[in-house]
Amino acid sequence: MKLSIFSLLIFISFEIIAQSTPYEIVQNMGRGINLGNTLSAPYEGNWAPIVHESYFEDVKNEGFSNVRIPVDFYGDRTSGSTASFSTASGSSSNYGGSISDFTVDTDYLNRLETVIDWSINQGLYTVLDFHGAELKSEFLYTFDIEAPEYCAPTSAKRSADLMKFKSIWTTIANRFINHSDHLIFEIVNEPYFELSDIEMDALNALIISTIRETGGNNTTRCIIITGGTQASYLAPTAISSAIIQSDDYLIASFHYYQPFNFTSSSSSNPNYDQFNWGTPADISSLISHFDIVKNWSETNNIPITLGEFGADNANGVNYVTGIDGAYGGPVNADRVEFHRVVAEQAINRGFSFSVWCSGNKSNKTVHLRTDNPDTNNTIPGVWVTDVKDALLASGTWPVCYGPSLPAIILNPDFECGYSDQWSFSVFGAIAAANYSDAQAASNTGNVGGKVEVTTAHLYNKVLLSNNIYTEDLTGKVITIRGFVKALAEQQSIKIRVKYSIEGAVRYSVSEALELANGSVEGATYELKEFVYEVPDNAEYAQVQLMFGQFEGTYLIDSFSVSIEDATLGLDPFLADTQIKLFPNPSAHLINIYTSLNVKVVQIFNNLGQLVYNQNNISQIDISLYAKGIYLLKLETKKGNSYFKKLLIK
Repeated sequence: MKLSIFSLLIFISFEIIAQSTPYEIVQNMGRGINLGNTLSAPYEGNWAPIVHESYFEDVKNEGFSNVRIPVDFYGDRTSGSTASFSTASGSSSNYGGSISDFTVDTDYLNRLETVIDWSINQGLYTVLDFHGAELKSEFLYTFDIEAPEYCAPTSAKRSADLMKFKSIWTTIANRFINHSDHLIFEIVNEPYFELSDIEMDALNALIISTIRETGGNNTTRCIIITGGTQASYLAPTAISSAIIQSDDYLIASFHYYQPFNFTSSSSSNPNYDQFNWGTPADISSLISHFDIVKNWSETNNIPITLGEFGADNANGVNYVTGIDGAYGGPVNADRVEFHRVVAEQAINRGFSFSVWCSGNKSNKTVHLRTDNPDTNNTIPGVWVTDVKDALLASGTWPVCYGPSLPAIILNPDFECGYSDQWSFSVFGAIAAANYSDAQAASNTGNVGGKVEVTTAHLYNKVLLSNNIYTEDLTGKVITIRGFVKALAEQQSIKIRVKYSIEGAVRYSVSEALELANGSVEGATYELKEFVYEVPDNAEYAQVQLMFGQFEGTYLIDSFSVSIEDATLGLDPFLADTQIKLFPNPSAHLINIYTSLNVKVVQIFNNLGQLVYNQNNISQIDISLYAKGIYLLKLETKKGNSYFKKLLIK
């Protein structure tokens, strides 16, 4: 049975309009700060001043976009003890309790809601982070076999402890069920010191489902998760793919305090005595660590937030007393530079961040907590200004950001950077060449590839290769198209596909693709193509461009791939997960990610009226359309139609 477009729109109009994607949330979070040692203290005011609304005004006015609020619901804040249950292995069957056995203190919950509302009212993305000393002693330490609080995994007490944790999260979720997507839940802070990766996967699964089951806005609220066993920048890498794939609204988190002998150098620990930071080796180490996180994020299609980082106050100074620490501390310039570089490298990779600040009394201070009128610091000011400025000073959000889908050619238009997904190689002792950005000479957009062959040899001695595609292509015909321009006479290239069968590497190579004679002034881009019929049992495919036969300059841009069934001549079926609109909802631009051989893109409004009709295009400006639900239709060159819901906000 066929449905009309109008009928489809009537059907989808009853769905809950999804909140922003996790990638959008992370981008909107941008740069932020922790309100540390405040609501996570046994009593607010114990470790840092009681927070006032003007704190969030300070944060907003300086240009920050998020606040992470550590909170602790254990201790006196949740009634119902688990201490009487057996810690012995195999005793879990003796536990028969439920979430109703535990009650969160209403006054604390009311206070937390007030503080969260102050933050959200400033337009700040706000993270409710379960975090604190009582959380550790009553819950996290029970997983640590070396801690006196330890209880066996199959004990009655472990079952009771998990039920209490679930009960608390049920209460939190129900209290904030109607809050907007500016509120983000973080399941637990730094569990990896006590929980294994398997235990943390189980805890993540339990609390994700607990939050989702409450309904309302919690069905699509972003939840921050991390892994077990692995600490620091490796923490997210311990999250199993099963957890990541179980939910569409997850954000992975890591913390970064390396090297500890610098970031904690005001402590009494004699091993933490490094007061300087910022050598090329220091920065290289940080970049290497962040690249590991970035690569993991891209492989697993999950965005990243850097939940904490920071270095001790310069010379260990206490901003209340104005006295330097007894054990010294970081050199001020190096402390400032550490904060600047971490912030810069996070933003450059598309990680939001929340710098650690635990107030004016602490060893890591950024905001001096003068929002509280009773604050009386010897050192004046609202901020540690040079550190605050460093956090905002540098870093550029990546042009290409968001979920990636399997594709035979990634970054086909080079707009993510001329070297992103494109690998340049020169082989042998004869050929010489270099690869750079075509910039203003690109075919479309602002970026293109530029290959300069200064010493020629053979075609295959100068290669530009894209990613290795491992999805099943059995029975398919691939057409590779791209625009190429020559800046000298008698130039040509070849396109080849590298593949393997039973582990043996093979190649399918085009004929020489002759290019029109050109010059810097007169050359024009030419569309070149290569048709490749995938052999049976091919294990992967990699597109490679070959330039080594003739000297000269080659400009390349705007590649595309179409896939057809070799026997039926039809576009292959692609699951919904391989056709994605991003961002969706959107108010400005919508990007279309698909490997379909698209002929026409159309948009229909909720009356079934055609409001947009263009030939194949990957980005649409929707800023002039009214808010609401639309239907986007992709029609392939073989006449097949695919529909996706589009939300304009």
